[in-house]
Parts: sequence; structure tokens; C-alpha cells
Amino acid sequence: MIGVFITFWRQQKSKNQTVYCHDSVKASLIGRQNDLKLLNQAWDDDAKNLFVLTALGGTGKTSLLQAWLSDMEKRDWRGADRVLGWSFPDVSEETDMQTLAYEFIEHALRWFSNDRFPKNPLEQLALLGKLIQRHRTLLVLDNFPNLNYRLEGDQQPQNTQALVNLLNCLAAYNPGLCVIATREPLAACDVLQPAILQYVLGDLSVQEGADLLAQQGVQALPEVLQKLAYSFCGHALSLSLLGSYLAHAHHGKVRGLESILLWRDSEREGLQTRRIMAVFEHWLWKTPELLLLYLISLLDRPVTQQELFILLNSQRQPWLKRWLKAEETLDALVPLSRLSIREFSKVQRRLYHMHLLTASPMTGALDTHPLIRTHFRERVKVRFPEIPAKLQGLLEHCVQKISVVLPPSSTAFKKKKKIALPDLPSPQQTTRSLGVILVQKKKK
Repeated sequence: MIGVFITFWRQQKSKNQTVYCHDSVKASLIGRQNDLKLLNQAWDDDAKNLFVLTALGGTGKTSLLQAWLSDMEKRDWRGADRVLGWSFPDVSEETDMQTLAYEFIEHALRWFSNDRFPKNPLEQLALLGKLIQRHRTLLVLDNFPNLNYRLEGDQQPQNTQALVNLLNCLAAYNPGLCVIATREPLAACDVLQPAILQYVLGDLSVQEGADLLAQQGVQALPEVLQKLAYSFCGHALSLSLLGSYLAHAHHGKVRGLESILLWRDSEREGLQTRRIMAVFEHWLWKTPELLLLYLISLLDRPVTQQELFILLNSQRQPWLKRWLKAEETLDALVPLSRLSIREFSKVQRRLYHMHLLTASPMTGALDTHPLIRTHFRERVKVRFPEIPAKLQGLLEHCVQKISVVLPPSSTAFKKKKKIALPDLPSPQQTTRSLGVILVQKKKK
């Protein structure tokens, strides 16, 4: 989930806020007890200012942080005055790192202080560092981009300098803790090294992988489960998806694996997951579920159910279609637009149960794991080259136009766009992205 995933502000003098938290995912987390203890130790260690959690995609960094934050909330945040979590979007060649950095900085400034803040980027950065250091703050930065820098920040490119300086500031002094989840280790200078804990999250053991498959509903002898876990190198996401495929396509029986190439390869990121995605795609061929996966994989950010309906219905609504250019139509996705609300709910629900989609517990915005998105984005460009590459811009265009014709408060807008998912599983059980697990409401 891109953006804020958790916020908490301890009121020192007033108890005018009630905190609500979803169920913990700790019970479903397998093989990470020692990693949870290490995070707790880092929080208790006043000498550690930065905790850098490193692992390839799909290893379980986000799930680990999710479970740890749930446990921290149950223990009243263990003395933290403020907790702010932010999940960065996936970085591509087109990503403007400077915009990405200051998007986070501006949001954090608004959250830490309601006062006006300076417009100068360097002054904003200095102010944010002071606000974080003023209290015992837990700052969690998930999916942190690989900046390829040294923490002293000497001769850094302009587009990465902001994040470099912020980490410099927190590494030098931080009464709380900054936790960073990233795919590449951060190079630290010798002066700041004692205050930084670099930790590489390992894959699951053979037995832990077998336990994960059993948890997903795979019914097989222990030695068969262990063999599968070994073949996929204990990669958490791949084993979770493999278990989901066997549970839904073969009722938990170990069948249909003849098309999956079973060999160990832990060096290349995403290879394990791609092998499972290829089987999923073959199984879901010519289904609305696969079309919905294609659609979400093309978007650069999580999308709400309302926005999806706007985009899909724009392809067959004359009063909205007249605003679109001829090349902006999405004929390949017309079958999705013909689904009723109940049918669309069933499609989305199936993808939830198969762990192919995630959702924010607060907004319901749909998203998927970066490795899943990468695979299906490549596949949809091969199958449907006529779909515009800049689908995100088309979505925003549709939303802007429909908000003029039918304001969000319009009764017709709500009736057409709202859907209900009464029997979906808990978001904490279905999401691998860091969603909002803490919601604050003022007492009336």
C-alpha cells in the first residue's frame, strides 16, 4: 500500500482519543519469532537509531513489520509518543525521486505539526528532523528506495539528497527508532555505523515452509510439503501463492505441478513467484478474475472500488465517453464493465481468497504485491498491446470528469458506484502490503 499505513499520536495531557486496531496477524506469521524479538530489542536499545531490514521482494519484510506493529499497538506502543509509517511506491526509471522524497516530507510535516511550514525544501527537511527528534518517535519506512548512497551524503545526486540528509539526521540522534525496509543494504559511514543495525531477513527454513503450505490448506505428507518448500528455497510469497493455488484449483491436493519448473534459484529476484503466476494465469485464462488482475497491474497506485467502476463504465457510457479520445478506450476490459455489482464482488472476493489482491483496511483501495504486478503488467502488454500505457492518467481523467457531472455526494453516484463485501476475510489476513492498522476517532 502506497502512502500512510499507520499513525499514532500519544496525547500527554488529554485522553480525548479512542484507538481502534484490527486483529493482529502475528498468529499467522510463521518462522519470524526471532526477527520480532530483534525488532523489540532495537526499540529498547537507546544506542540504536536506525534499523535497516533488508531482503529481496517477497521474503516477508512487510508481513514482519505488520505483525510487529500490531504487537506494539497491543502493548500501548511501548512508550512511543508518536508512530508514523509510510510505504514508498515502486521505483522505476521514470520515477522522479525528488518528488517522491518531498511528497513524504510534506505529508510528515503536516502530520507532526499543524503549523505552517517553510516552502524551502532544505528548511522543510531541517524542520522535519527536529520534529521527529523532539519526541520518542517510531518512524517506519516500508519499500524504501535503493538510493545507492553513503549516509554521510557527500556528493550525492540532487534527487536523493533529501532522503540522505534525513537519514543522516536520524542516525546521528534519535530518541526513538527509524525502521527501514529495503531490498538493498544501505552503506553507512564509519562514524554513524554504531547507531545503525543492518539486518538481512532470511528465507523460511524447510520445515517453516512446509508449515506455511499446510496453513494455506495443502493436504500432503510432511515429506512432500518439505520437498516443495525446498524447491522454492523457502521464499515466503511463492510458497503462500503455491499453497493458495493448490487449495483453490485442486482442493488442497498436490496436483497440477507438472507445468511448474521445480528447481532452486534464490539468486534472481521474483523468479520463484513468476513460476507460480504462470500457473495461476493458465488456470484463470478467459475469466474476469484475470482481467481484473491485468487492470490493477497496470495502475501505479492502489485504486478504490469506486474508481474502478468509473473507469470500466466509462467505456460504455455515451455521456462520459464523449470526453475520451478514440485511442483511450479499453475494449479488452469491456467484459468487466458488463458485470453487475454482485458479480464484481464475487470476482474481487475470489482474488482476495487466493491472496492475489490486497486492500487497505480503512479505504478498501485495491493493490497487489510488486512482484505480482510486474508479472501481469508484462503479460498484459503482450496480450493487449492496444491498452494505453498511461492508464493511470486515463483513470484520473475519468474521475475528474465524472465528479463534475455527478458530485461525490450525489445519490445517483453512490447507488451506482458503491459495492459491499460482507463476507470478505479480515484485511489483516489478506493483505501483504502495509495497510492502515490503526484508526483514530475523537470522542463525540
